[in-house]
Amino acid sequence: MDPSTEPTSTQSNPLGVSTSASAVYKPTSEAYDAWAAVYDTDGNFLQALDTLAMRDILPQFIASLPFAPKIVDLGCGTGRTTLPLLSVPGAVIFGLDSSPGMLKIARVRCTEMWESIKGPKAGSVKLEEWDIFSSRTGSMPGLGSADAIVSTLVLEHIPLSDFFAACADILIPGGKLLLTNMHADMGAVSQAGFKDPKTGEKIRPVSYAHTIEEVLEEALKWGFEVVGEVEERKVRGEEDVTVLGQRARKWVGFKVWFGMIMMKN
Repeated sequence: MDPSTEPTSTQSNPLGVSTSASAVYKPTSEAYDAWAAVYDTDGNFLQALDTLAMRDILPQFIASLPFAPKIVDLGCGTGRTTLPLLSVPGAVIFGLDSSPGMLKIARVRCTEMWESIKGPKAGSVKLEEWDIFSSRTGSMPGLGSADAIVSTLVLEHIPLSDFFAACADILIPGGKLLLTNMHADMGAVSQAGFKDPKTGEKIRPVSYAHTIEEVLEEALKWGFEVVGEVEERKVRGEEDVTVLGQRARKWVGFKVWFGMIMMKN
């Protein structure tokens, strides 16, 4: 089988969720460059669920940080999670992503948000292209002394050892990591991807179906421990479908998301 495409026939799987599509696989940065133009508008229900979850988790996370914290949004994309960070008083924010196309949109959105904030806001924000596989913290001043990392729906695209090695480099001892990702129950039969509006092709980046157990085991190797509980969320029924969008319907009853806060020892 050509490694750049999926089988075109309908596939069955242990969860009983069928997937049918021919997909073109591209390097993650290239795929997200192509996805950028429609990323926030193509009905991605997992993104919608993550945004709702972050409304609960992010304020608690920010409250646990020191005043004027240095925060890295690792895999910031179009700035979905960076935007609420702009209202953290005095914060020094780094938004990092390997996709120039996603960063272009993030810069526009963050500039507009920054100019609209009337009350207290972050001290500074920098959005930079940064490749977790080839960059080290020394390539960007200050990244080795961050108080916190926020990384939402990013881990799917990165081997666990590379991800936690980067987080360990970026954070100070006692620094905290807020991590969310696609649940392995979903990742076992699906993955991130979109239909290119220009070509009609289904495009997918590189993905890994990391289980929670694997994440915790690797995190421990790099000196991270969970603070509180690991949260798992599923699509519960029609009420969730109404909020998240019709693409959530076939996932009713299945765990699709997990999130946690970790601290570096």
